[in-house]
Amino acid sequence: MSDFMSRASLAGAVDLSSLRKPEQPIAAQQPVKKPQELLTMPSLVAEGNENTLKNFIEVSSHVPVIIEFYAGWSEQSKVLSPKLVKLIQAKAGRLFLLRFDLESDLNVAKAFKVGTAPTVVALLRGQPVPLFEGDQPEANLEVVFDRVLEIAAENNISQTIAVSAEDEPQVLPALPPRHQAAFDAIDAGDYAEAVKQYQLALNENPGDTLAQAGIAQTKLLMRTDGIDFEKVLSEAPQTIEQVLLRADACIAVGHPAEAFSTILTRFAAVFGDEREVLRKHLLDLFSICPADLPEVIQARKQLTALLY
Repeated sequence: MSDFMSRASLAGAVDLSSLRKPEQPIAAQQPVKKPQELLTMPSLVAEGNENTLKNFIEVSSHVPVIIEFYAGWSEQSKVLSPKLVKLIQAKAGRLFLLRFDLESDLNVAKAFKVGTAPTVVALLRGQPVPLFEGDQPEANLEVVFDRVLEIAAENNISQTIAVSAEDEPQVLPALPPRHQAAFDAIDAGDYAEAVKQYQLALNENPGDTLAQAGIAQTKLLMRTDGIDFEKVLSEAPQTIEQVLLRADACIAVGHPAEAFSTILTRFAAVFGDEREVLRKHLLDLFSICPADLPEVIQARKQLTALLY
């Protein structure tokens, strides 16, 4: 099964398939400190960049590093980030969270082959292990983190970080009330309430681009809730409904180019009212992604060429 399909089939769940003990244990590659020794660091959470990455690669030789790629435009990132911080701190120094802004740390994202936010990767003695894309319930995150710790222990990566007493744990900025209410609703699975809260935020501030993106992303969650991703993505769409659903599924699993291509291919072959439905849906998907995303720029050019 391709990487694309394996990710698709695990949308909304947690992919632990890559978390297995290597044939040659990581521990054999270089010596490590005794498990009882402590590392002292200012916090269990840090913002990384291209220049500081090498320091955290060294940390991953002693404690598993969870890497979060987030983006300011991604509503799912804003839902996921506080949960990651909470659970990392609950592990009391057995895990470390390193955060990268996907927009400002593009070189790091490319090095880890990350193309969407949020994406979470584990780093074990410098070796990246893909975990999942998109938001996850706390219960799923617990399963993932516990499995990371199991694999790390099998490879003698089992030290503990001691946080410097003079430093406070990192706290993420508070969200505007409407956005927080929307995030809470999404986390509870109440997508209709989330759309309502985002719309209220947009009514209060028509220039709130995050609320606009939030509405589009939440409606995407509603449209893809409970679908069989593997089936949708493996079958060639025949009807307009199947085309739109396949495009939604592609976006949901982090493949915008495939999503846009699915709609544009159909758009080029039909006329009349169906074209307008496809155009509006494509613009809706554009609003979920950053405007400067290369896939969006290319798809906009293709749409313009087909229109005129």
